[in-house]
Amino acid sequence: MLLYLFLLLSHILGEFKNRDSSLLEAAASTHHLIHLMASCSALFPGLTAGDSISPDQDQLTGTEGKSVTMKCNYQTDSNYVLLSWYKHDSVLQAPQFILWKGAKTSTRENIPDKRYISRTTDKSTELIIRELTLADTALYYCAADTAQ
Repeated sequence: MLLYLFLLLSHILGEFKNRDSSLLEAAASTHHLIHLMASCSALFPGLTAGDSISPDQDQLTGTEGKSVTMKCNYQTDSNYVLLSWYKHDSVLQAPQFILWKGAKTSTRENIPDKRYISRTTDKSTELIIRELTLADTALYYCAADTAQ
């Protein structure tokens, strides 16, 4: 799953390289605004027509020390869904895993860093980042994995 995500992301990262650099420069110059971008990646092993995932907003700005919420909406007929979030802050390294959380019939979760919170519903996933810092400036990916 991660290899597929990495290959998919590396394909589109060329488009974001210049945009990532300008966001980091803008964040560094303000010292109190955090710029975040959201994207998505669909990882449906048994992909069926109608399965999709997409970010609610393409760009967000937060204030250092505060919280920010990113949201992706998804659609699948599967009853077992795992929704993941990844952070990509450098074109020189692969996206970093943040968390995954089950939805629909799955209540499982893996959230290693308690600064992150996730809420899931039958149609969406949210990533909440608490106590924003300049290091949170990045491109964030949401992904879905389903089982039929």
